[in-house]
Amino acid sequence: MRTTAAVLSLLLLAGLAAVSWAAPAGPTGPIELIAPAGAGGGWDTLCRMTARALTAERLVTQPITVTNMPGGSGAVAIAHMVTRRKGDGNVLAAFSPALTLTIVNRNTPYTYRDVVPVASLSTDYGVLVVRRDSAIRDLRTLAAVLRQNPGGVTVAGGSAPGSMDHIILAKWAKAAGVDPLKLRYLPFQGGGEALAAVLGGSASVLTTGASEVIGQLEAGQVRVLGIFAERRLGGPFAGVATAGEQGFSVTFPIWRGFYAPPDSPTVRFWEETLVRMSQSREWAKILDELKWFPFVLTGDRFRRFLEQDTANFEALLKDLGFVK
Repeated sequence: MRTTAAVLSLLLLAGLAAVSWAAPAGPTGPIELIAPAGAGGGWDTLCRMTARALTAERLVTQPITVTNMPGGSGAVAIAHMVTRRKGDGNVLAAFSPALTLTIVNRNTPYTYRDVVPVASLSTDYGVLVVRRDSAIRDLRTLAAVLRQNPGGVTVAGGSAPGSMDHIILAKWAKAAGVDPLKLRYLPFQGGGEALAAVLGGSASVLTTGASEVIGQLEAGQVRVLGIFAERRLGGPFAGVATAGEQGFSVTFPIWRGFYAPPDSPTVRFWEETLVRMSQSREWAKILDELKWFPFVLTGDRFRRFLEQDTANFEALLKDLGFVK
């Protein structure tokens, strides 16, 4: 009897150990990555590069599709995730400070508590850009023009007023002694459309993330007036001075990552899988191509970061006069 009981106990312990070490539940069907903007922007690039890395490193076996879902700087996508994808373990949505600003501006009834933040993966930096043939040579020149006539220059961005691209511009303008509320800001549904407006001449300046203009910079179509980073970036941005070098104490990092819908059964799987992806050769290659920088956070640490980041943006928008 004692022997039988001992054997049963060992079997029970072995079973519990197997359960505790079991792999987390993964996707059960085709995987969908939602980019809450049109093609060509940072969210779209994140989704497509993540799909590339996951496939190349064989971290998932299911096919991956990217769905562009523009609207409200992430408001349409988060509403979709909350109201239509609850419990769906096969979908993730891209996000960044653009969605934080949408939440802070009360342009959506949903917050990060209504979804499940999974991981941040990389960071980019804000830039101001003009066409190569523009008379505006750098941030100092732009500041001088705007001080004389704040509304005399049309600035295009891929997000709504009070959202990320607009705030990149506004934060710098305030540091430059220009009233952010007097600027002429022209919003588009995504970075690709805003860039097209500048290249086509319907806007003079583009406010965006550095990675969104690499192709045009290398092709000689645009000039980057300044980058809002702590230090100069390499590659095609090696010759671009930071805002600090030009006398403006402004930085604007743009982290990017993914969140899951409420009650997703695959959150732990995605946390582990995206961390593994971030450590892969393919992802390192992608970061080098895009001139993005690693910024990997998951779990409670990521959620605490989001709480602080949200509080910082709320204080900034109040300071700029966009939120009361």
